[in-house]
Amino acid sequence: MWRSNVLTLRSCSSTAGINYGLNTRWYSAERRLPITHKDFEYALRRVFRWDHKTESKMQLAFAISGGVDSMALAALYTEAKAANSLLPKPYGFIVDHRVRPESTEEAEWVSQQLRSKLFGMESTILPLTWPEDVDFADLKRFETEARTRRYQALGRACRDMKITSLMVAHHANDQAETVMMRLANNRLRSGLQAMQSVEWIPECEGIHGVHHSGKSQRPDGSLNIPFPVEQGGIQILRPLLGFEKERLIATCEEKDVAWAEDKTNQIQTLTSRNAIRHIYTNHKLPEALSVKSLVDVSIRMQERIKWHTTYARELFDQCLIRLDIQTGCLLVRFPPCSDLLPRPIETQADKVQAKNTAYCLVERVAELVTPRSKASLGQLATTIDRIYPELEDLGDSELEHWAGVQKKNHSVFNVWWRFWNQPSPFTNHLEDDLDPSLPHPREWLLTRQPLDATSRADPANNIVYPPSQPPSLGSPTSRRETHQLFDGRFWIHIRNLTQDTLILRIFQKTDFSHFPTYQQNRVKVLESDTGRPYRYISAAFDLLKPADLRFTLPAVFRKDSVTGAETLIGFPTLDVRMDGFGPPEGVCEWSVRYKKIEFGGRQPGDIIVPGTSRKDIIAEERKQKMVHQRAKLKTMGKEIGSGAGTQERDSDVFTGYKRGVLVDGDRKLRAKASGEASELDRKEGTERVEFLDKEGEGGGENLRKMDKQKTAVFKVADEEHGQLRWKKVGV
Repeated sequence: MWRSNVLTLRSCSSTAGINYGLNTRWYSAERRLPITHKDFEYALRRVFRWDHKTESKMQLAFAISGGVDSMALAALYTEAKAANSLLPKPYGFIVDHRVRPESTEEAEWVSQQLRSKLFGMESTILPLTWPEDVDFADLKRFETEARTRRYQALGRACRDMKITSLMVAHHANDQAETVMMRLANNRLRSGLQAMQSVEWIPECEGIHGVHHSGKSQRPDGSLNIPFPVEQGGIQILRPLLGFEKERLIATCEEKDVAWAEDKTNQIQTLTSRNAIRHIYTNHKLPEALSVKSLVDVSIRMQERIKWHTTYARELFDQCLIRLDIQTGCLLVRFPPCSDLLPRPIETQADKVQAKNTAYCLVERVAELVTPRSKASLGQLATTIDRIYPELEDLGDSELEHWAGVQKKNHSVFNVWWRFWNQPSPFTNHLEDDLDPSLPHPREWLLTRQPLDATSRADPANNIVYPPSQPPSLGSPTSRRETHQLFDGRFWIHIRNLTQDTLILRIFQKTDFSHFPTYQQNRVKVLESDTGRPYRYISAAFDLLKPADLRFTLPAVFRKDSVTGAETLIGFPTLDVRMDGFGPPEGVCEWSVRYKKIEFGGRQPGDIIVPGTSRKDIIAEERKQKMVHQRAKLKTMGKEIGSGAGTQERDSDVFTGYKRGVLVDGDRKLRAKASGEASELDRKEGTERVEFLDKEGEGGGENLRKMDKQKTAVFKVADEEHGQLRWKKVGV
């Protein structure tokens, strides 16, 4: 198809002789001035920063298709690099779509152009692979799929070469076409920003080292956080957005650069962009729809939104935030409504401006915990109205109704927003005219919205790790993704060491079947720890507030290869397993990192709380154990005191039960005599018996009388073995 549809231009160029069978012709468009070295250097500085004192050791990637846009970009940067040796070394990536038989040959032609003396640029050809069910006749779907696979191939190639910036050759005409399409699709306001000159690479969500990840967090012993937070990612740079295509053509002609042109771009019914391109080429449009005017629209909208995002960033630094990255929840106190603008909010226009700032601020806060990558402003409107009701114009008849819905819980951006209906935990930040013992009007708890049945069944929320396979000799090795993005919040790496299948998914209510109930296990309550393998998970659950956070946690399950039965392995973000801490030896290995978040002007430790530590879980487990012991021993005491055997009553027995308390940080057991004097059989000279105190770990063996009394006989419980035994205690 290219042999008939793609023409290599500039037949008089020095590289035209190497045309691999492609035809050549002159471009006949209106001539414009070429881009000067000074023009390009100014545009380059706007999108890319480099060290102006030492030579850069990094490389800068270029996406080169062979068209006039990318070839002009390569030529301009080559010239800039020759004038300034401190610029990074360029490296080209050429995507071979492999849709047509001759596409590989064409990619080789582009690579040859880059290797020529004109450029001297090394390059790599990136062949794309396609699924068997792809329908190339469905042009719209094919175009979308091709864009996704193209960016993913470029992103992985940059990651593998440790390149963090990728230059592409989008120009002013592309920008105007994008704005026109947004207008036609009614994507107004922020949609009219169109393409940014610097932004994160699209279509690569979930690819570690490409999408907001890959850069290790600097070790810092002062940070008391559960696990690292991802950093890094690959950025797209567009230095040519201010130049129209005619100037790129003039640049290639001036520098004697050959390029290839795909005639399918001229088929006006092929894509929406092609249709708009045809209109610009064949019709005279009003000045308001000219390329320059539409580019100006995008610039003004970008500047307008940039003002609000910059101001919202300052407000974000003022927000009081406690983020728990183990569960992905946070508690936040938003700033007062009066702070949304640097001036008094008096007019309706002021309220609109304040709302725009609030949108940016709320989105910035929600990004800390949401599983989604982007939220529309319309979705956030509900939250803005609840946090800042002062921005609403309400009549008297609406005030009563609004007061009832203002602080109601709601779900937006896949985040469950709950008004913090408790006294503020930010006790060091009191505000005038607010009672600290009452709930603060601008404090909200944000957690991940619970998954519905459809989301739970989504394969993306059920990552399968097949049985471990020993590497075979001579088998090709490929780079494996070290971490996978799970639920848009956690980067988790799991290595399966078993011959069974491991599954990573969100813990559900039905998964409680893996935990025996107290009635099923009450005989084991007082037994050794091996009788309660679930004890640490149960303790960790009890520490989660609110309790429904457990239904947002990633859990690892093991599926038996023979029976298909599932067993719970553990929770990687809590680093707890069924019978201890960390991944179970011989079953799997895991490591966790939280998704990349922007800390603004603060450090991670200023926002992230320490979370639930092993020490906390062990202490809670002991507390749970004592509760079970106390319940069982109380039951024993009631059975003894109820006269279940008159023979025991007639004996020299003091009935009683054991009670667990915490004394100076050490857990001790006390046995308190209970009952009225008429129920107590006294021994010779004994006036009263109040407490017995356990010393050591003898399981009831070492008991000391706290009051100086004569010998008495007690029936006490051995808390370690769940048995009753007679014990004689004396002064």
